[in-house]
Amino acid sequence: MREMLPQFKAVGNELFGRHMVSLYGGNLSMRIEDKICITRSGSKLGYLTDDDLVLTDLIEIDENTNKASSELMVHRAIYRQTPFKAVVHAHPVHAVLLSAFDEKIMPSDEGGILFIPEIPVIGFGTMPGPGKFAEEIGSALNRYAAVVVYRHGSFARGMTLEEAFAITELLEISCRLIYMEKILKK
Repeated sequence: MREMLPQFKAVGNELFGRHMVSLYGGNLSMRIEDKICITRSGSKLGYLTDDDLVLTDLIEIDENTNKASSELMVHRAIYRQTPFKAVVHAHPVHAVLLSAFDEKIMPSDEGGILFIPEIPVIGFGTMPGPGKFAEEIGSALNRYAAVVVYRHGSFARGMTLEEAFAITELLEISCRLIYMEKILKK
């Protein structure tokens, strides 16, 4: 896992630096065959160390399951249901804000239209909780590059952490533009 730390640190730093996670918010993971390397529960994505990465089984409960992020069940569902190798879970402010108003987010900017033309809001109208909607999120990420959980945060998938981060960033940029358009129209 030590060789993966630079990737986790780079993405964690970007998420924290761009205010898409709070000090203890969000989580990252990568699939390695039948295992998941995931950030530890309570880790600070902007300041990750060797001790912040946990290797746990894709399906079975093991000695590291309780150390992993509280969203482990969602990450497991995503890897079981998709071919992707990396997941970024963040709390991008504008995406979370827009999730409170509609069951899907429809970007209107060029990048959003090309790469994330529709983002479903999972669990619309239902308060979230750690690991809640895991199977629904996993299923949706077969069709969509990202989803937003109602009033909670986003999950983006990719073949690398950098790809999943790029989708997360694009999601937040698109949501920020939608928000600004709504404000300017008033």
